Amino acid sequence: MNNKTKQIIVVVSVFVIALASLGTVIGLLVSTGRLSEYSGGFSYTLSGTRATITGYDGDDTDVVVPDKVRGNRVVSIAKDAFSTKAGNIKTITIKTTSTAFSLESEAFKDMTALEEVVLPLGLKEIPAGAFSGCKALRDIVIPDSVTLIGEKAFYNCSSLKFSFSRENYSDEEENSIDKEIFYMPSGLLEIGANAFENCTALIGAHFNKALEKVGDEAFYRATAFTELTFDEDCELASIGNSAFQSTRLRSNANELLEFPHLTTIGDKAFADITTNFTQFKFPATIKSVGANAFMNNTSLATVHFAEGVELETMGEGVFQDCTYLSTIELPESIKEIPAKAFMGCTRLLYNSDFKIGKNVEKIGEGAFAIYTNNATYSRRAITVDNENQNFAILTLQNFSKTNSSSSYEHGLLTNADHTVVYAYFGSYDKTSYFGSKINVGSDEEKADKRFKFYNEGGNQITSINEIKSYAFAGVAFEDMRLPKTVTVLGEYLFYESDDFSTAYIESIKWTWQKTTFNKESDGSPEVEILILVSTEATDSEISDFISSLAADEIYSGRANL
Repeated sequence: MNNKTKQIIVVVSVFVIALASLGTVIGLLVSTGRLSEYSGGFSYTLSGTRATITGYDGDDTDVVVPDKVRGNRVVSIAKDAFSTKAGNIKTITIKTTSTAFSLESEAFKDMTALEEVVLPLGLKEIPAGAFSGCKALRDIVIPDSVTLIGEKAFYNCSSLKFSFSRENYSDEEENSIDKEIFYMPSGLLEIGANAFENCTALIGAHFNKALEKVGDEAFYRATAFTELTFDEDCELASIGNSAFQSTRLRSNANELLEFPHLTTIGDKAFADITTNFTQFKFPATIKSVGANAFMNNTSLATVHFAEGVELETMGEGVFQDCTYLSTIELPESIKEIPAKAFMGCTRLLYNSDFKIGKNVEKIGEGAFAIYTNNATYSRRAITVDNENQNFAILTLQNFSKTNSSSSYEHGLLTNADHTVVYAYFGSYDKTSYFGSKINVGSDEEKADKRFKFYNEGGNQITSINEIKSYAFAGVAFEDMRLPKTVTVLGEYLFYESDDFSTAYIESIKWTWQKTTFNKESDGSPEVEILILVSTEATDSEISDFISSLAADEIYSGRANL
């Protein structure tokens, strides 16, 4: 073989190798969609004949995603597929007929100009963050095939109002569709966490029968959200933490929210609803109610429990600061009234007595810190069922009003043997006093507002050893003389008691727990303490005792007690 022949063979070999390499490159480009022509401006990747839309470079503001691109069925839209046109595209209609069509997470995230979307039949899920931040999005068609609306799916969609399962609906005929309501698809099983958080234009929603779960913060801070309706016998079982917190959800005698299969209500699920939510009914199926579930629901007045409910306790602060709550009767199944359950419920004793049921075994601290300094609201009493063996009422010596010749009753909620005080109740207010005057005949003559531990017969109470936290929250007394038998005090005894200034303590025991008598919750003690110390105590014992109280101002002096 001569040299010329060798050169020809080498050139041909190189050419063949180049063609093979080019073929490989072409194959790779075709398989990734990079060589696809921009049919309508779409780029895509392929898996066989299944196409995923990965980008759009067209000029249309009303985009139609076709059923097929270059003969390949559209089965998916990738994350940020339209991000380069996020500020231009106003509507998207997806025409695919694939029964396996899906959206990737954050597929349309932050498309700030997007106003309307039509999703295709066969879609099973709206994934996490799919439309998050689409602040102009108002209308969306969601097919009934969707079973999950994922986490943050519509987060911060501040214009969102309307959804229906198809485009061809009527808003004029007898069975018209309200374009201000978000109709959940009939196959929906779950609404994910934060799905509609900050959807501030969302006015209402209709829940389908199949819906089982509303996730944490699902409608949190949807501040216009008022109307919630649902199919008959809706299967909703679980409402997550803060699911409807800071909405304007409506529930009243004419439009009562009553979920027949509800088992779980999360922490703060209905907290901070300040209007329209006046009544709520717990179904017989309820098993768990979270902490602060209805906290600061300042319009809630009436709470019902369905017959047959087996609920044994609820979360701490469940009705805290529900200032209009006046009608509630806990079911017999309740074994524990949790801490701060009715704290700040100033109207709790407005319509009727509150009864501690026969099966109640535990009462948390501050459960009845109901601020009794307003006689208009605190005109009834706390009572205890005759069959309850754990708690009792200790009736106190009557008090008087400065503008009345009548006397009025008040008392203490205690344990069965009156050794532990849980709460004070009564209609003692700024016009009340304990039947006598001090500094009689002087220029400073005034009604005696010093609370004394005297029973209804006028005898000093000597059984009390412990006073629980918040026991005298919101009282109108100016000062108090504690019995010498008391050795344990809880925190914040006089929380929010604006008129209270001085606690007189007479004690010969030195086993007190460290405590504070704060008026406020911010840790600023504002109550003076005057200690009348037994002459039997040594200086060292007195010093140690004063230190243990950790109060702001302490005055001590010896006295024969």
